[in-house]
Amino acid sequence: MNEKSEFQRRVEADLAQAARVIETSGFDRARTISLDFDGVLSTLVLGRAWEKARDRKRPVPVITPLVHGIKSIAANLTEGFRKPFPQTEDVLRRLRSSGRALYLLTSRRDEGIPAAERWLARYGLDDIFERTFFNTAGEDADRFKARTVGAQAIDVHVDDDSETLAHLASQFPDKLFVHMNCYHRKSPAAENVLVVHSWAEVPGIFSLGIQKENANPA
Repeated sequence: MNEKSEFQRRVEADLAQAARVIETSGFDRARTISLDFDGVLSTLVLGRAWEKARDRKRPVPVITPLVHGIKSIAANLTEGFRKPFPQTEDVLRRLRSSGRALYLLTSRRDEGIPAAERWLARYGLDDIFERTFFNTAGEDADRFKARTVGAQAIDVHVDDDSETLAHLASQFPDKLFVHMNCYHRKSPAAENVLVVHSWAEVPGIFSLGIQKENANPA
């Protein structure tokens, strides 16, 4: 018999943890769910993690406009390579139909905001979210999300960033979090964080029924 790979052992541990969390936490009673954009709704270009917003430093007047211009061009070029993960729209619409309120909560700022809005419109997802929260002030990503989750009485937040989830889970032990780990990265060890590896696993969390297909990006 072949020994289990590290990935197989990790998935089995995640599934066991998910079963415990679902049984005791009341995910099915959650009414307000917020979702990150990059790595949750949209695939990442070449699997690279989105550059998190950090505290701004004083800009250099001559360089800043040039940097913004380069970032704008890069956002336009990479936007076309990003696709929704398999089953994303179907699961989101089923969540909406079940009476949940869905919020978009992303630390995207500057040129990343209109790029995300165009992407949502292109794939017909711009009518799904009741409210959208972008990091327009450019504050630290983790602090921005923690402030928003606390202020908006969000029950569950879905994110792909392990560092962000660890921060949120410690700040809000009474709330629930989902690590959308489509790229099989390390997940935070917290009792209120559930790990999934594709959108196919999400319906079971919220008692929507389990999809047969379990597709992951290559």
